[in-house]
Amino acid sequence: MYYFNAVSKTTVSVSLAVLLFAAGAHAQVEVDEQGAAASGAENVEATRRLGAITVTAQKREQSLQDVPIVVTALSGELLSDAGVQDIKDLTVVTPGLLVTSSSKQANTTARIRGIGTVGDNPGLESSVGVVIDGVPRARNGVSFGDLGEIERIEVLKGPQGTLFGKSTSAGVINVITKKPSDELESIFEVGIGNEGFLRTSAEVTGPLSKTVSGRLFGVYEERGGLLDVKTGNGPRTEDETSQYDFYSVRGQLRFEPSSDLEILLSADYTDREEDCCMGDYIAVDPARGPLITLLAGGDGASAFPIDPFDRVAFANRDATQTTEDWGVSANIEWQSGLGELTSITSYRDWENGSGQDTDFSAADLWYRDDETSRDAFATFSQELRLAGATDNVDWQVGVFYANETLDRTDFITYGNDYFFYFQQLLLGASGGAFDLSSLPGNIYTGEANATADVYEQTADTYAIFTNNTFSLSDQFDLTVGLRYTIDEKTLESNFNGEAGSCTTALAVFGPTGGLTPTLCLPWTNDNFVGVSATQDRSDEDLSGTVKGAYRVSENLMSYASYSRGYKAGGFNLDRSQFGPSDPTPFQPNLDTSFDPETVDAYEVGFKTNNAANSLFFNGAIFYQEYSDFQLNTFTGTSFIVTSVPGVISKGAEFDVRYLPEQLEGLTLQGGLVYAETQYDDFEAVDFFAPPRLPGSTISFAPRWSGTLAATYETSFISDWDARFNVSSRFTSKYNSGSNLDPLKEVEELVVVNARMSFYSDNSPFELELWAQNLFDEDYYELAFDTPLQGTAATQTAPGTAVGAFLSPPLTFGATARVRF
Repeated sequence: MYYFNAVSKTTVSVSLAVLLFAAGAHAQVEVDEQGAAASGAENVEATRRLGAITVTAQKREQSLQDVPIVVTALSGELLSDAGVQDIKDLTVVTPGLLVTSSSKQANTTARIRGIGTVGDNPGLESSVGVVIDGVPRARNGVSFGDLGEIERIEVLKGPQGTLFGKSTSAGVINVITKKPSDELESIFEVGIGNEGFLRTSAEVTGPLSKTVSGRLFGVYEERGGLLDVKTGNGPRTEDETSQYDFYSVRGQLRFEPSSDLEILLSADYTDREEDCCMGDYIAVDPARGPLITLLAGGDGASAFPIDPFDRVAFANRDATQTTEDWGVSANIEWQSGLGELTSITSYRDWENGSGQDTDFSAADLWYRDDETSRDAFATFSQELRLAGATDNVDWQVGVFYANETLDRTDFITYGNDYFFYFQQLLLGASGGAFDLSSLPGNIYTGEANATADVYEQTADTYAIFTNNTFSLSDQFDLTVGLRYTIDEKTLESNFNGEAGSCTTALAVFGPTGGLTPTLCLPWTNDNFVGVSATQDRSDEDLSGTVKGAYRVSENLMSYASYSRGYKAGGFNLDRSQFGPSDPTPFQPNLDTSFDPETVDAYEVGFKTNNAANSLFFNGAIFYQEYSDFQLNTFTGTSFIVTSVPGVISKGAEFDVRYLPEQLEGLTLQGGLVYAETQYDDFEAVDFFAPPRLPGSTISFAPRWSGTLAATYETSFISDWDARFNVSSRFTSKYNSGSNLDPLKEVEELVVVNARMSFYSDNSPFELELWAQNLFDEDYYELAFDTPLQGTAATQTAPGTAVGAFLSPPLTFGATARVRF
């Protein structure tokens, strides 16, 4: 069902823009009331103050202004006002954070200061860690989903390996959900919007006995498609995409048998189904585009004007994607005689099936089915920490263990047009002299499996760590932390599928013959059939940090720090083969391992507030040097993983929170980041490292980025109040393709979200009107080389067929809420 579709986007944008204005964000506010006598009468003067903002960036509660780390702290109220429901939404309130998705939402990737995991391969671990209630998630995409009831989120910038472990070389998104309350409360809400949006949620919390309390939350959400689809000759008939529906439940029980012991048990389950994700064309190859259009019955991109923001995709196959995610955890905190003992035990299970029109066209070339192409993670983790304090030392020691199993099945199926398409390409390349059907071996007719590959990876991580803050004087603190990590991984790969004609092509044309590369594409290479391989690797790393914090005055703290971060090595879970010039041309390369990535980071910063505590202003300059940077890039035929010798990220960032005295009820929060994130100069190797890379700014790394938000609260009608929020982000231009093709550049952009809330202390009802991407900003989330449709033999040649995954357009709606 669709709502509000009769209302134009322009009308909604202009109406909300008139009602909402400007800058800033939200922080906790305290009001001090002071009596004063004037002219014989008693007046009451209210002084607004920013309340202390508590964070756990160092795994103990501290004031934000006392932590020598760049942290963007986001309250639950601000997150609600800004419309944040998943980690992708965080970009509108977190400067320097960029989160994108590609061919499926499970491929969501977060980047901080331009640094993040490049590519979709699950064999690569994350550069930005996501931790939810103390439990690390296996990959950024595994953490994608509705976050539910949020107490706060802390985004930590720079390497955080000492306390948060591997895969945090760029930073951490630390999510803290709401816990059970000792007071009975329940909330029900329903929201509707354009594009068929519907959301209902309910939560209840309260005491179950004198020592037990609980919280239960559930949500259901659905939305219609955001792109039209040209389906060619089918069999797909659905003419829109990006629609989804999901439901999620989370339950918590808190046991407090004594004042020294607290046990929190948590469980959650999510089921998501969507039709996702299809790319729009940026450029169509003039030679192959018309052939695609012919095979698609006229529904080819070459038959239409190329404007990706017309939001028209091309697909003749189903793109159903299903995700099932569940987990349980136990968090125990015991005030023992030795110190505070914390134990976090968790098990998580995540599985995703990915249907895909793999050629991203309406011709029937090749595709994946969600029943046979699946990724699955099963992860057990255990952390134990013991912390305490003396007069001069806050100390902490801990151990960590995790076992992760990653299962991947990759079945690619030839479509009915595959044979004819390649027949025409080869006839054209050979001047009509070569007929594909003349080759012995499989000639790709009908629907047959091109690949049927199975990967099974197991990983064990062991770590011991300590983090200690020494108060050397009333003004100077020194923090020293170390973490020793061992990572052990094993990968078993089994390749199979219908045989191709690569062997014959090599015999007839030789490894560099004009037709051989086309007949020896990874999924058509019969040299893979029946091949199995086992790979093992073990990595050790010593990470750590040294931070000096000097309190210049009561309202100013300065600090300097050094941190070393670590991102585990691993294996490329994709077909990899030698090139035509190698000693064994087009033979399987069964060593797909890559080295760990490390970073040395230096930071100098300050944190300050004014005497009235109405202004917090923090800033830092940083220099981060990465070694063996893991680069995963799509060549148009396969994903290639290599280690780039070096990447440097350097710059400055600032964060401000302000309660203007001139306008009672207004709260501002914003941030600005300048980051130069570039590859070092190195010798580019054709195919594996595009020559555009050395010395260039890396992909998804804008020089400038910032957020600005404002919340204004005022009396409305009678005893009703109103709250208005505008949250915005901007970025300078950046490239959204791993090979830095100029066609993939994203121009400067500004995205604005807005929300109006109406509520009363004397009524259980609340109404919100909201808009996401208020001014309908169009931009690419990620651009890619369109499979099979370009004439470039390698990624180093100019791209001739390029697609892009688009940002969501303007969405708007209303939410009604009732509290009991």
